[in-house]
Amino acid sequence: MTDRLNVLVVMADEQSWNTMGCTGNPAARTPHLDELAGESTVFDACYTPFPLCCPARTSLWTGLMPRHHGVLGNWRPIEPRLRSAGIAQAFAAAGYHTHYNGKWHVPGTTPDRMGWAADSAIPAVLRGQDRGRYIEEYRAWAGERGFAFDPDHIENLTARDLEALAERPYATSSVPLESFLETWQCERFLNGLDQRPADEPWLAVCSFNAPHFPMLVPSPYDELIDRDQVRLPESWSTGTAGKPREVRDSHFARDFEQLSEQDWIEVTSHYLGLCALVDSQFGRIRRYLEEAGEWDRTVVVFTSDHGDMMGAHRLMEKGHWLHYEEDLRVPLIVRHPDGRQSRNANFVSLCDIAPTLSELAEVPWDEPRDGRSFAAMVGNASAAATRDYVTAETMLHDGRPGGSGDPFHAADWQWPRDSLNLSVRTASHRYVFRSHDEAELYDLAADPWEQHNIAATPEAADTAAQLAGLLADEVADVLPDAATLVRKGVLDITPVSKAKGTS
Repeated sequence: MTDRLNVLVVMADEQSWNTMGCTGNPAARTPHLDELAGESTVFDACYTPFPLCCPARTSLWTGLMPRHHGVLGNWRPIEPRLRSAGIAQAFAAAGYHTHYNGKWHVPGTTPDRMGWAADSAIPAVLRGQDRGRYIEEYRAWAGERGFAFDPDHIENLTARDLEALAERPYATSSVPLESFLETWQCERFLNGLDQRPADEPWLAVCSFNAPHFPMLVPSPYDELIDRDQVRLPESWSTGTAGKPREVRDSHFARDFEQLSEQDWIEVTSHYLGLCALVDSQFGRIRRYLEEAGEWDRTVVVFTSDHGDMMGAHRLMEKGHWLHYEEDLRVPLIVRHPDGRQSRNANFVSLCDIAPTLSELAEVPWDEPRDGRSFAAMVGNASAAATRDYVTAETMLHDGRPGGSGDPFHAADWQWPRDSLNLSVRTASHRYVFRSHDEAELYDLAADPWEQHNIAATPEAADTAAQLAGLLADEVADVLPDAATLVRKGVLDITPVSKAKGTS
């Protein structure tokens, strides 16, 4: 038995910050995460650097911003020099057993290459894309139990599921809870922990697919949420009015414009039901570690890669065009075995989690990174902030999100062929630069739901220029031409492709 700290990271997919009881959602059913929050540090201002799965997850494990790691869209491959890099390599070199379970989504490399000695429930790679829920082992296991999934669909859908989702964007799964993916995956994760070496500390990740769309929810989680407690975002009432053209015309708006208010309540309830399902699986993991005597010697982290608009501005999902609070702000709860508890409003980024774990576990990690350790803030609400603001950066090469798997290096970005959206969040404002559309500026004190764009008003000119300067300085190391455009506030109205951002 070692006296070194273990590290557990439990990760949801597409779970926004405001989806738990501990973050103030009256409809949420997250008792296990709420209990964790009561004995942990809750970071209320954690933000993703790219509101899309692959880029965000690559930032998490490398500590790098997207322009530095190369995953500039889903399935854009990681820069070759980073295929065998990342925080797991450092833990492995320090004598840790490393285990990765579930959704991977770091294109161009594999868990074992990035330092994970053991893995389980890893998705299949189909046509160059690892597909999250499409786990061949699970599909075979479910098939033995009589569940026939559409062979051409990546989401583990039966014919009945497909029929239900064709009518509306939410449904009850035809697969019962005991055979549902998250239930099976959690069991595989616990079986993997059973195989850990007894004399080594461990770093383990359980990366769930829920609550990622489609909103297909097993019973009883489909009806668990009290619909009378669901509150649609304030911005639902105004929709996309006042938003840039590329947002108004996007599929994120078009695909859901016919939904009634009750439909939006149902979609949200199913989404929160999937969040509750993740919570229950976390409860299983906690019980396992408590019974094994490992809980009180383990640093525990709960987070997500990005959020979901879930009705804000009558938008759904996430992607390059959606630099808004609901997509960018993610949950982050960090429990230290010494019992330190606090609530922290300082800005942190997903890029910061890996260097923080390195410091908390006293694991040397000398790779270049953009992330900044916030270990001093764990349990200490008075610790100095490491950031005054957070940024997000998204790019499209020739209007395409990257589904074909071809590389796109930030240094090769060209305007107007390529699209660049950047945003900065300070304590008082959010500013969004769009290379092919109008800029946005929101005064978050007066307008917390980001409904009134003041970027073009004379009163906000100085603030807009200041925040544009922050963004330009941020990306100038790799994107000097883009930085010049950001400072100019360039606007080109040439339409870009409306290709759908995918998971």
